[in-house]
Parts: sequence; structure tokens; C-alpha cells
Amino acid sequence: RDVDTRARLTFLFNVTEDSTAFVGFNGRESWGDGGFGTTPGQFDDPHDEFQLTRSWVSVNNLAGDGGVAKIGRDYYTPVSGRILGTDEWDNRPATQSGIWYNHPAGGTNFHFAMLNGVERGYGSTAPIPTALSDDGDDMVYVASLDWVCDMVEQIGPMHVAPYWIRNEDTGAEFQTWLGIMFSGELMGFGYEAEYASYDMGSADGDAWYFNTSLDLDALESLPGVENGGLDITLSNADDMFATTGATKYHNAAGFSDKLGAGGLWTPDTDTWQIGLSFSPAEGWTGRVAIVNVETAGSEWDEIDISVGHGFNGNVMGWFGYAMVDPKGGTMGDEDTFWAVLDLGFGN
Repeated sequence: RDVDTRARLTFLFNVTEDSTAFVGFNGRESWGDGGFGTTPGQFDDPHDEFQLTRSWVSVNNLAGDGGVAKIGRDYYTPVSGRILGTDEWDNRPATQSGIWYNHPAGGTNFHFAMLNGVERGYGSTAPIPTALSDDGDDMVYVASLDWVCDMVEQIGPMHVAPYWIRNEDTGAEFQTWLGIMFSGELMGFGYEAEYASYDMGSADGDAWYFNTSLDLDALESLPGVENGGLDITLSNADDMFATTGATKYHNAAGFSDKLGAGGLWTPDTDTWQIGLSFSPAEGWTGRVAIVNVETAGSEWDEIDISVGHGFNGNVMGWFGYAMVDPKGGTMGDEDTFWAVLDLGFGN
């Protein structure tokens, strides 16, 4: 039973019609006061006291090419974020320093980013990153497209997003990911599917993800229930696959977060998940899910229950409970309860 606080203060400046500047401050205590040495009730950790964590400038049509250029430090989640991303569940969300460029490119929506090495600054996988090094200039590169394919009337509009990620900040061998994500709706079913291949020298692997969802009008016949839906998720990552490990990926496979920084695509991992969402009353949302995880010889089931509500004073509240049931081995039963209260103001 522990109370942890995060406060964020942001400023957005419209410098000109085409130029925007942003600065964001963040003060926080780590979840559970673990790993960072934070004293409960104080922003006293030298690494995580209230400080400037995001700062960037964005300019439209910088070189007369019709694109948008941005430079600085910010939250960043390319494509689905399963390889590299920002998860705001963490009281100190991962940020990246770099250059970003977007261009509509005739409807294909081209995106490019060049970032400082993943292991530096807030992208570090260590609790407190070591001192930055000036040796070399290895970077992380991201290139992607996001276009809507509507040429097949029977399947409707489908988002297609191929991407390429290269991490050169790994030593002798570079990490490279090639992937593609599809999303859309077919015969009343929403869907999202992603495939990625990984290469680092002699190591290469594959991973995939699939999710489908369906509105269940039948749930409205239950007393007090306004609407509902069913969702099913499957994922697999072989034993030679890897991610950057720069994000904690909360609730990738259950509230307990037992998979850690690799999320669904932790090496040698299979998962399935079935969830039932519903709105028990006006202003309330809820979900019940069962999750199964097999990873590196371990297996467990998890049951998650969560509700959310908008309270008075513009306060949003979310509450969750997870029960973990291991299938053999040394892992014991676990129960996790969490609650989040958030008050947002301004724009």
C-alpha cells in the first residue's frame, strides 16, 4: 500500500503560423518507490526530481517541401510501439532525443526519425543511466509509411504500415527490424495484425501479433449494462527475437507485467488473451480478461478486472485487480491491485 505522485507541467508556444515550440516538466515518485531510492512523499531522487524532460521545436514546410520537421526531446512511439515506444503508465515515461520528419507523400504518410542511442538518457534499460559517452555517434533510425488501402471494396479501408528500425548503438553488430502492421474493420470485426523480423549478426528471429474485437449488442439486454464488446489477442515471439527493451509495456499481457520490458515480444513467448468489455452505467467502463502466457519454460494464467469512471472535478479514476495462477515451477500465486487518479487541466 503505497501512494506515488506524478506532476507534469507543459507549455506549447505558437511562435509563428508554421513554427511551434514545446517544453514539458515532470516530477515523480517511482511506482512502489523501488529501484530509484525515492523517499515516499518527496521528489528527492537526483535523477527524478522535478525537471525539464521534454523540449522540442516543430516547423511546417521548413525547406519548402511540404513536410513537418521536428527536433528535440519527446515521447516517441513508432507504429505499434512493441519494439520501441513510450508507455505513460510509468511515472517517468521513456523519452528520446532526435530529429523527426513527416511528409504526406501523396497519401502514403512517410515518417523518418534519427534518435540518440537507445541506451542513453531516458531510453536506458537501466534504472539510472550511466554517464553519457562522447565516443562515436551511433544512432537509432526509424522509417515507416502509413497509408489507407481502399481498393478492395469487400474488405473496406485498411491501414497498411510497413516499417524499418535500425539500432546502431549496440557494439559490433547492429540490430535491425523489418515489419508491417495492418488494421481495419471487416464484417463488423475490428482487427490489427503485425509481423516483424529481427536480425543482429548471427541472431535472427520473427514475431507476430493479432487482435480482433467485436461489439456485442446482446449485452445491452442485461440490466444496467449500456454496451459491451469482445476482444481476442494472440502473439508469438521466437527465442531469437528481441526488442530494444526501452519501455515497460504495461498491460501487454496482463496487469501484473510479469513479462517485463520485452512485453508481448519477449523472446520465446506465446500469449493469448480474451477480454470482455462493458459499460455497467453511464460514465463507467469495465473489462474482465483472462490471459495465458508461456515463456522460456514457465506458464501462468492471469485474470484481470478493471473499471474506470469520471468523477466530480474533472478527476478520472481507473482501478484494476489481477490474479496470477502459475502452472508449475517455483512461481507462486500473486495478487495485484492498483488505482490511478488523474486531474488534467488546461489544453
